Amino acid sequence: MTKIAEKSKQEYGDLLKEKDHLQDMEKLEMTIVSIHTPYPSIVRIQGKINTLQPELWQAPNLAIRLIVSNPPEGQPISRVYTVRSFNPINAQIEIDFVKHEDLSPAMEWLNSAQVGTKIGLIGPRPHFIPNFIHKKHVVMFADDTAVPALYSILNEWENGVSADIFIESFEKDIATQLPRHDHVKIHSFHKEHHTPQKGLLLKAAFALKTYDNITIWAACERKEARALRQFFLEDKQFNKNDVRIAGYWRDGVSSSELDILRAQHYQKHIQQGKTLNEYDDLDLAN
Repeated sequence: MTKIAEKSKQEYGDLLKEKDHLQDMEKLEMTIVSIHTPYPSIVRIQGKINTLQPELWQAPNLAIRLIVSNPPEGQPISRVYTVRSFNPINAQIEIDFVKHEDLSPAMEWLNSAQVGTKIGLIGPRPHFIPNFIHKKHVVMFADDTAVPALYSILNEWENGVSADIFIESFEKDIATQLPRHDHVKIHSFHKEHHTPQKGLLLKAAFALKTYDNITIWAACERKEARALRQFFLEDKQFNKNDVRIAGYWRDGVSSSELDILRAQHYQKHIQQGKTLNEYDDLDLAN
């Protein structure tokens, strides 16, 4: 690792400790109580956390940072995951891991994890949910990495709100475990592992029958997320409050590299006197 990259990594670790970043979050330990594979490409872990604030964990679409590696020298390595569900009775959370062939720090940890394994985490941080305020028709776009967020949002779905949900996945039956509601339609696009298609969610956005009285939520690969944001904000002139889009990962860029780029971008953001609440991750050029 170059000195510049090492310095950026150090700065990133320091940013995670700042008050603005840690607001209303806990530093906890999770103990794995079960591991199973609901789909060939997904591993689901249930873990018990020693939270003193269970009320923080009951909102939909919560993100946490798992400390997947703690090297003797240097900064801990962490990765962001969505809490699929939280059980306040036994203080257990569910987390889905999308399996990758490369031996990233997260995959190395996952391969070694077993019942009883303990891991540090920081969280939860609420991520956005659809704009339910005006009861508009909700249109959602998600890939495999965002299905846990979908699950948690659907578990707390607003009564009387209709939706169309578009999911691209390597699993044909990825939608079977999602909560069902009247007037919520789920549309699945299956991708083959050996020939992964790109842009399926964007094509679905282009093909919507109407753009009147709808509100958008999306979470997927960063390039596609940015294209979706541009389409709805610039081409269709949506109000920003009705376009809630996140880029969870970047095709061709490791999570470690992306974290460093995010740290540099966030550092510039706070140097301008702005806060975390004003930060939009998709403004990062990479």
